[in-house]
Amino acid sequence: AAQGGAAAAIRHRTVEANGIAMHVAESGPEDGPAVLFLHGFPELWYSWRHQMAHLAARGYRCVAPDLRGYGGTEAPADVASYTAFHVVGDAVALLDALGIGKVFVVGHDWGAIVSWNLCLLRPDRVRALVNLSVAFNPRHPSAKPLDYFRRAYGDDYYVCKFQEPGYEAQFASLDLKRFFKMAITVETTGSSAMSLQKMQSSNKQITLPSWLSEEDVSYLASVYAKTGFAGGLNYYRCLDLNWELMAPWTGAKVQVPTKFIVGDGDLAYHHPGVKGYIHKGGLKRDVPMLDEVVVIKGAGHFIQQERAQEISEHIYEYIKKFSTDPTRELSKL
Repeated sequence: AAQGGAAAAIRHRTVEANGIAMHVAESGPEDGPAVLFLHGFPELWYSWRHQMAHLAARGYRCVAPDLRGYGGTEAPADVASYTAFHVVGDAVALLDALGIGKVFVVGHDWGAIVSWNLCLLRPDRVRALVNLSVAFNPRHPSAKPLDYFRRAYGDDYYVCKFQEPGYEAQFASLDLKRFFKMAITVETTGSSAMSLQKMQSSNKQITLPSWLSEEDVSYLASVYAKTGFAGGLNYYRCLDLNWELMAPWTGAKVQVPTKFIVGDGDLAYHHPGVKGYIHKGGLKRDVPMLDEVVVIKGAGHFIQQERAQEISEHIYEYIKKFSTDPTRELSKL
């Protein structure tokens, strides 16, 4: 691939995996140690463009799919086709289709949840994990997720609103470019503050920060104009179903070497109890191989774009410890 800028070095293909067609963006040498990037809502593979360029330049094979329901990947109509098991199944089948045995995993937002579950269910496929924004959330046998959100935030909270069948139609009436500008740069950070009513009624001028371009926003808007938002919302609609299905993993630990990174301005970091869980031993108890927690001062939710260089370096510094494969080095001599 031509090296003219990050986008030029990215290869696109469609892979059949787990019964669906998945759109995958790749960069870097095909024989390099592989890194799987899993995006969140409302995003696409594109959220990882900076990290892909950084790691590809350092010899890693970067693989960033659009998750089930997003972008160029198939979107099954049935809400119940978006459980943790389907999406983790997609990731495992994708690795199989690409001939990748063990992989480094990097997740953000919903992609972080998928990554925690991938490590919980198939630790044998993961060399190490770098997760951004959303901490591991151990299953509480007595507390269903939606009950928790309703109690904590009320029925108007976006997670509760997203449960309504057909709610995706609310997005159809939005100016999508404006929506993505607001969603990605909103001061209270990201999807956690997503009130479509507030977004529609707001007429404040949005000045894009240096880290987000008109081109970035146009790409997201053009893809979502084609796909709509139902796929992404279906992940939220499976919260309680996931809780039911994951019952056998109550109390199970994530047995994968892990680094966790969060911005101190990320609402996910400010959910009740989350900070205490991360810093007072809960996360380390549930993720015993947790090596590092990094809190990035003044950073929001879409941290891999907002602090692209810093996050890329954090990922590289961590995974390179695991990637010196002596046999591979020798074969080059």
